Amino acid sequence: MVRGRRLFGLSAVLAVLGMAGFVLVLGSLLKSGLPLLTWRFLTSSGNVGIGPEILNTVVLCSITMIVTVPLGLLVAVYQGEYLRRQSRRVRELDHLRATLMSAPTIVLALAVYRVAVGWWHWPVSLLTGALALSVINWPFMVTVCRAALSAVPDSYREASLALGASRFETVVRVVIPAALGTLIEGIGMALARLAGESAALIVTTGVNVSQHWSLWGPGETLAVHIWYIRTEGVVSGRDAEAAATGVTLMIGISVVLWLSNRVAQLFGRSEGGYDGT
Repeated sequence: MVRGRRLFGLSAVLAVLGMAGFVLVLGSLLKSGLPLLTWRFLTSSGNVGIGPEILNTVVLCSITMIVTVPLGLLVAVYQGEYLRRQSRRVRELDHLRATLMSAPTIVLALAVYRVAVGWWHWPVSLLTGALALSVINWPFMVTVCRAALSAVPDSYREASLALGASRFETVVRVVIPAALGTLIEGIGMALARLAGESAALIVTTGVNVSQHWSLWGPGETLAVHIWYIRTEGVVSGRDAEAAATGVTLMIGISVVLWLSNRVAQLFGRSEGGYDGT
């Protein structure tokens, strides 16, 4: 009992210290960035704004989710609903997913760069970056979808099959609708994760903003822009610009997570859905 109280007290102290550190960092970021956060800054380009960076972030994340959400759901359905739980194919898919999730994103980006730029002769561009993000995000989406579908009670499937529905009809009309809330929340987490990616995009999309916007042109995202102006930027006030860009990115991620949580509540979450592990 005494040992348990000591461990609880130590955990509480560490939690308070961690929260205090987070508040200090957040306060410093807001203090430096908020004065620069104006409508002109959010919509202009060049050295006076981050409008193109916001557009590039939205476009890259949107393309990536359009590709990886259906693909992740299809793999999760095939693995969880059509294969035996302990079959060889399930183990192989789990091994591939775990390998991709544990690999550094810069390594996956270099592999994509080698294939897309070196073999296919794609330019360093937004589409190349979207391909890299799709490779990075695919195993995460499979994990999210598998957890959401697994959380649906087997009694739902058994009842549907007993009423004469096929396995496909059961998945489409029963399992996926029952898991929809958890799926939406997981998609929000994936979007937030993608928005903060920088290392992979430095290699595949470049660190410049094209004057004539195109999917085949280079384009910084907000995260890449923060890295660039903090390491390579020589303009005056770069610290304040980096802080303002960070605040913008943080607000965008917070809005995405809040909206996905609210929408998930409308549809209802499956019990035991994705918990971030």
